[in-house]
Amino acid sequence: MEINDFLVPDIGYLIYRKCTPAWEIAENEISFYDITYVIEGRGIYTINGVQYEVKRGDLLCIPSGSIRKAHCVVDDLMHLFSANFKLYEMSGQLAVDLPLPLLTHIGIKSDLIGLFRELSNAWVRKEAGYLIKTRGLLLVIIHRLFELILLKKDPTSTDYRVKKAISYISENYASNVTVKEIANMVGLNTVYFGALFKNEMGMLVNQYLAQTRINHAQDMLLNGECNVSEAAERCGYKDLSHFRKQFKMIKGYSPSQCLKKQPE
Repeated sequence: MEINDFLVPDIGYLIYRKCTPAWEIAENEISFYDITYVIEGRGIYTINGVQYEVKRGDLLCIPSGSIRKAHCVVDDLMHLFSANFKLYEMSGQLAVDLPLPLLTHIGIKSDLIGLFRELSNAWVRKEAGYLIKTRGLLLVIIHRLFELILLKKDPTSTDYRVKKAISYISENYASNVTVKEIANMVGLNTVYFGALFKNEMGMLVNQYLAQTRINHAQDMLLNGECNVSEAAERCGYKDLSHFRKQFKMIKGYSPSQCLKKQPE
């Protein structure tokens, strides 16, 4: 499913709630998205006439326009984070869809709880600039959910040596980086490191390095920072023809076409 990178949230309500036995949501039609992350207990939600029992580690993403009601399971009270918001395109048009399932079990993710907690605290305190901060945090949360649910990956579980290698590539992509050099840096032999990296990242080290270099080159060209040969040199390519070939293979078009796409 395609992910829209041009979303702006307009937050209406945020809360960390420890439910009481009497807690409930009366039946109503919502005009916003409701993302609810259950971190303790159980509850019963009825969405558009269908009943769902939610439990610890479940994520609800209830679309705008849904008819919603809910109550607790009295002997196992819920603790949850909830965010109600509308999404807009960069153009200002109301976004039609958030591509997340209605109910997903994502488990307990400490980093996600930390983000929700920071979001809730910033919303409650309402210090200067809090709208910028809360919108940014909500977008980070949405991206994290996209990773977990749509992309089926969890960067927080990535092997620490692979994370170290990724940071090294990010900082040294313009130099003559080799797989052996990176493997030595993380304390592994080349063959084992190559297999570990592919298993964690889904691609070879050299593929990741090339993708990093080409992405940087694309940015340089689109921003009018330099010409094609200068971009190649700045991104670690000594052979211009190899750079052009690799750029087209990764991006699907030639680097010179980036120059034509520069903003006026």
